[in-house]
Amino acid sequence: MSELNQILEFILKFSERMLVSGANLERLDDSVYRICDAYGCQDVHFFSLNCYISLSIKDAEGNKAMGQRCIWSGTDTHLENLSRLNQLSRQICAEPPEPAALEGMLDEAVNTKGYSQPMLLAGFLLAMAGLTGVFDGSLGDLAVVLFNTVLMFLAGLYLRRIIFNKVVFNVLCTFVVGSIAIGAQAVGLASDLYTVMIVNSMMLIPGISMVNSFRNILCGNEINGLVEFLRSFWRRWPSSAALS
Repeated sequence: MSELNQILEFILKFSERMLVSGANLERLDDSVYRICDAYGCQDVHFFSLNCYISLSIKDAEGNKAMGQRCIWSGTDTHLENLSRLNQLSRQICAEPPEPAALEGMLDEAVNTKGYSQPMLLAGFLLAMAGLTGVFDGSLGDLAVVLFNTVLMFLAGLYLRRIIFNKVVFNVLCTFVVGSIAIGAQAVGLASDLYTVMIVNSMMLIPGISMVNSFRNILCGNEINGLVEFLRSFWRRWPSSAALS
């Protein structure tokens, strides 16, 4: 593979990783053009949506390379990966390595250690407990909220194997959580039905994806913003296998 094609393949994989990790288009475009400039690429044409990227570049000798990737894996916001990818971009722009080393550097950048399932559950429980306090919920409300949180967390681990669309999963979770909250209020455990339902529904809101979608719209990327907004609620589960 020629050096130009190695650079092209790296940028396409880098772009996909950035988008899947939750990067906005403006940041991605800036990174791609800076990397191309660092390697002396000419006549650079880069187009990106959150589900598709296309790149065409030319070297000083006039050799041309172009490629595109469709991103089927969905978005799974990973701030640690984003930070490491941004650092990789700055490192490459400051001192461009040999093109053959780029793929290894990318693999190393995204080889982050994730949090364990118990740690994630503890984070959700802490967040839900804090929100219950914000809404002035009682101890009974807190108990129901924490029980529903554990239930939804476990459902997210196991039901995604058979339910691929998040809107279906969210509807089922909302129905079950609402039923439990109504039952808890009927037996006198929960004092405020709406506090329980509102707090637990926060767990299903894709906050970062929604913020990115509105940011895209305000920055002039209306089509991508609307697509990202719809995909925030109606999308398939992310699949790490699609990135291999």
